[in-house]
Amino acid sequence: MRWMWIDRIVELKPRERMVAIKHVSMAEEHLHDHFPSTPNRKAMPVMPMSLIVEGMAQTAGVLVGHAEGFKEKVVLAKVSKAQVTRDATPGCTLRYTATIEQFTP
Repeated sequence: MRWMWIDRIVELKPRERMVAIKHVSMAEEHLHDHFPSTPNRKAMPVMPMSLIVEGMAQTAGVLVGHAEGFKEKVVLAKVSKAQVTRDATPGCTLRYTATIEQFTP
């Protein structure tokens, strides 16, 4: 992976579950270019949803990759629907949880 969108793994139960966190900081270059606004809210730096989804995918990818000793490349094929309930702004901490429901090597 060229960029990692997770900062730390806080829990790992091999072949079961992984929890990772991402601290959103103004030290990240993408926040200097992404300032969405609405009539009810002034412009502010926000982590793009695509990067939040990438952080989720990376968390799941590390969990699945770990299960097989990182012998194969793990790729997210599709996201059918994603919804973010609030903006990820500098100072926020995102918590990603990935769970394997079924694993067949």
